[in-house]
Amino acid sequence: MKWLLEGTLAAIVFVAGVILFIKAPDLVRGWAFSIPGTTDVALEPSFFPRLGSLLLSVSALLVLATIPLRAHPLPAVGTSASAYVRVGIGLAGILIYLLAIVTFGFVVSSIVFITAATIAGGYRNLLVILPVAILIALALRVVFRFGLHVGLPEGLFI
Repeated sequence: MKWLLEGTLAAIVFVAGVILFIKAPDLVRGWAFSIPGTTDVALEPSFFPRLGSLLLSVSALLVLATIPLRAHPLPAVGTSASAYVRVGIGLAGILIYLLAIVTFGFVVSSIVFITAATIAGGYRNLLVILPVAILIALALRVVFRFGLHVGLPEGLFI
């Protein structure tokens, strides 16, 4: 039974990685950019999301391949149900954030997400949270737009 849970989780992660790899060009739009000091070959905006999803899929395959070789299951089997619920809530928050980016724009959604995630993490000082969230969102917008020439989604707001 322990191996079944572990195999199921690894299969779900593998499928998610494959879907992200396929959908990365649709999720990330913008111009190609080059990194100074490297080759003249321009990187596509989907390069790093695809690299991350590829590493995720390979990791899941390695877990699946090593299930019969291990004497003891991975810690995922011993994890409490409440910990899985917390992870699920976090993933749902990220999904809501991604949907909000498309609807409301990157900056506004990022400010709300950073604030909510920080409060959920236990830090409650809004006099620090809000200015930092605003600065991070604006700095990321400037870096991606002017430094990397990658367009971030613009919704109802910026």
